[in-house]
Amino acid sequence: MSTLNDEMSDVQSEVEDVRARLRDEVPEFFEFDVTVGNITYNADSNSVSVTVEPSSGAREQLSDRLGGVNVKTDGKLGFEFRFADSEAE
Repeated sequence: MSTLNDEMSDVQSEVEDVRARLRDEVPEFFEFDVTVGNITYNADSNSVSVTVEPSSGAREQLSDRLGGVNVKTDGKLGFEFRFADSEAE
């Protein structure tokens, strides 16, 4: 029988694996450079929230792609990824 500490350690390890995967995969959703900011786990909704900000070179990349228009990149994007039950898959 596993102890509570063992189970918490397993959960922490899984959350760290998800964080690492999100840091690798989320930037691929964009056609310009972004930086993955905060990644937080919400146990109540069994989800992970991620903030994404354009990197320092994103304005120039977007401007070039859009034909030289002036691009402002203030703000952040937020995403929430919910975990699926493995039994439901």
